[in-house]
Amino acid sequence: MRENGAQTKASAAARFWSKLWNSPQPTIGVEISTQAVSVGRWSHGSAQIETSAWKPVSAGAVEPSPLRENIQRPEEVQQAFAAALSSLGILPNSPSPAHSARRPTDAVLVIPDQAARLFVLHFDTFPEKPQEAYPLVKWRLKKSVPFDIESAALSYFVRPAGNELQVVAVTTPQAVLQQYETLAESFGFRPRWVTLSTLASLELAETANLKDAPGGAAPAAPAEGSNGKTPGLPGVLVAKYSPPGFTTAILQGSHLRLFRTVGVDASGEGLLSPADVLEVLHPSVVYFQDNFEGPLQQAYLCGLGENSAAIAEALEGEMHLKTAPLVPEQHGGADADRSRWERHFAALLGVAREQTGV
Repeated sequence: MRENGAQTKASAAARFWSKLWNSPQPTIGVEISTQAVSVGRWSHGSAQIETSAWKPVSAGAVEPSPLRENIQRPEEVQQAFAAALSSLGILPNSPSPAHSARRPTDAVLVIPDQAARLFVLHFDTFPEKPQEAYPLVKWRLKKSVPFDIESAALSYFVRPAGNELQVVAVTTPQAVLQQYETLAESFGFRPRWVTLSTLASLELAETANLKDAPGGAAPAAPAEGSNGKTPGLPGVLVAKYSPPGFTTAILQGSHLRLFRTVGVDASGEGLLSPADVLEVLHPSVVYFQDNFEGPLQQAYLCGLGENSAAIAEALEGEMHLKTAPLVPEQHGGADADRSRWERHFAALLGVAREQTGV
């Protein structure tokens, strides 16, 4: 993460890293997860991933955490990265010093949610100048992170919230970030944006929620109160599982209200039971209902595999949430194809949607 300045954006999935140049936006993205290295390409003005590939990594090859090295078996992850690129005809099947001699290719880099910490902060006033804003955000986070915030990578974006300002801040140690960036750079990519997997995927929920609104338009938002709440505006829950990380995010209008990642052990088949998911989601749902006015009615699910239908039924029955897949229907008609898209390409598809606004 680099201190490049903050962004003010309507989308809760606003880019974690700021733009560095005024050149065209990247049209290629890479996600490094605990399960695989995934690569996707799209065209300018397109909201669809046109070509994609993923190659698996074994358990333990990537162990996301802000407290230690994440890429535990670099050679294995490099091989998966090279194989994914090779299957798309992008690069030879191994990293090479020759690649660094070529002009780097701008790319979006997606890293696991557990590799960083995300905070939703509220301020009465907030500095416009980054040189004044960064020390303030660091001061607020100093006692909340398990690492040295002064030397950490930090980025944030700002949203008005009634008489307050909402600041979404993401931070991780420089050494953690550099592991992911160095790997991408070894294949000739320049990570122009770096973002968290679920944060990037939230664009799919915003797009789907707008599509599902009556007449295809977003419901009119009531005026916000002095406490920054939006009375009467429904909340939207996103549940994304990327073993062993289970992330819950709740959006209300254009505001990110909650972002929580916990480790959850799946069964021997790699599946979560409906009871597991209800237990994980319950504290987040209660927090939203206790702190923000408005009903929580819609949930979008991602990465839950073969148990998705049973989990959706449990959420509808126990929490009275209408459920839908986070990844649009046109991606993966068969269950196996949908599961693959959810696990490996939801974040990259979210990036493509966010760039085009479609």
